[in-house]
Amino acid sequence: MKQKILFFDIDGTLIDEETDVVPESAKKALAAAKEKGHLLFICSGRCRAIIPQNVVDLGFDGLIGGCGTYIEMEGKEVYHHTLPVELQKEIIKDLEKYHIDGVLEGKDCSAFRHDYWMPKVVSIFTENGSFTARTQCYWDEEFSFDKMALWFDESSDMAAFRKKYETQFDFIERDPTFYEVIPKGISKATGIEKVCEMLLIDKKDTIGFGDSANDVSMLGCVETSVAMGSGNPILFDKVTLVTDGVMEDGIAHAIEKLGLLE
Repeated sequence: MKQKILFFDIDGTLIDEETDVVPESAKKALAAAKEKGHLLFICSGRCRAIIPQNVVDLGFDGLIGGCGTYIEMEGKEVYHHTLPVELQKEIIKDLEKYHIDGVLEGKDCSAFRHDYWMPKVVSIFTENGSFTARTQCYWDEEFSFDKMALWFDESSDMAAFRKKYETQFDFIERDPTFYEVIPKGISKATGIEKVCEMLLIDKKDTIGFGDSANDVSMLGCVETSVAMGSGNPILFDKVTLVTDGVMEDGIAHAIEKLGLLE
């Protein structure tokens, strides 16, 4: 088969969200696809600082991080879009004003409130590294961010925050109390377009694998789209193929069904 370029989401696609495990079948399928000459790219909502090294080490040729805000090829940064410093400061003030919890995500650091309280944010803070690794910091420290993952409850005024910033950002609803917030004009799709432009790859040779709402743009811009059977059903009627779940060898089965190992 002619060389293809494959783009993979991480959470819920490459790794099981309950166990953070990459199935052995997926590891073997990725290695086999690479051996056949196909290019492999991560395409994740995660900022670069919190993309697991064990995932990077699976042999990817590059990665798109932060929903298109960051691109790396062969270990080198080739694109990075960050927010203006004054806008970052204004956003932090408003998040505090409207009592919104969350993670401000950048290339080098994920930043938290001192008084973080939403259960998912507590879980992220506890599980994703340590301060000694400097992949985590607080909102009042010196850092820079590119996008936001925001959680809120009845004590928050998310409606007011969203109204103020909806002309500058896309708010992707991941669940009723969680928005992924990305600068307008930037997405996983724009990241893929930039990679293909840099590598002179035609759209007809692109394949994307995803599982959730923030994968809609990616799966809509590639020629062949694959949704994980364990993922969000909103994707199922939008894709070329619905494969099995993450832990049911979904990646391996899709790579085989698409003839990528022939």
